[in-house]
Amino acid sequence: MRSARDPRSYYELLGIAQDASIEVIRHSYRRMMQQLRMHPDLGGDTSTAALINKAYAVLSNPKRRLDYDASLVFPGGTGPGLAEDGQERLAPLRALDPARQCVFCDTPHDRGAGNAPDATCDTCGSPLHAAERLKAESADQRAIARIDKQLEVTFFTHWRQNKGFHGRTEDISLGGLRLVTRINICEAQRVRLKSDIVEAVGYTTHCTPRRNGWRIEYVAGVSFLTLRFARAVGGLVSQRV
Repeated sequence: MRSARDPRSYYELLGIAQDASIEVIRHSYRRMMQQLRMHPDLGGDTSTAALINKAYAVLSNPKRRLDYDASLVFPGGTGPGLAEDGQERLAPLRALDPARQCVFCDTPHDRGAGNAPDATCDTCGSPLHAAERLKAESADQRAIARIDKQLEVTFFTHWRQNKGFHGRTEDISLGGLRLVTRINICEAQRVRLKSDIVEAVGYTTHCTPRRNGWRIEYVAGVSFLTLRFARAVGGLVSQRV
């Protein structure tokens, strides 16, 4: 979170991009403290050095960085899916039509309802094939195999989000999945999911907290709007979510 004493984010304090690697973070920190002589032992201001140290401590720790990134996406408790200026950029869920537009970035397309199962959006790469259509086709052809219910996934809550959030699935089907994450996702939030096996765009039907040891995690139900299988695994997927 941003300090009342300094309105800049930790990324801005270190002069790096939000998707910077750990090597870039370390290099920037050492440069500021040593080469730019911001360390108190080298004549730097104590309060400024403390802010830089705090920024580095958070961003150099993957778990703390994930929580911090979530605080930037949900400023003041607002839901994900908002642009950086706080303005909603996407159409409401009720207006989405996979036959006419990408349901994640809203880019129109002219492929109609009969686009191929592996069709993707030219703008954001999201799948275009309607999940309901794939369910009907696969039920007859028995082309989709039972998938491991626990998959590591990356998910995005808005278009042009630089870095996705980490999550894992619990019980995945052709209609949707349960997503477990450390991010509190609001209900009816549009999400894009990516994994080695399946890619999808859907919306959350609910999101509830639960305790996992000393941590709080969130379980979100996701109903698919569009769906694409990146790797065939044979058989039918359970229709239960």
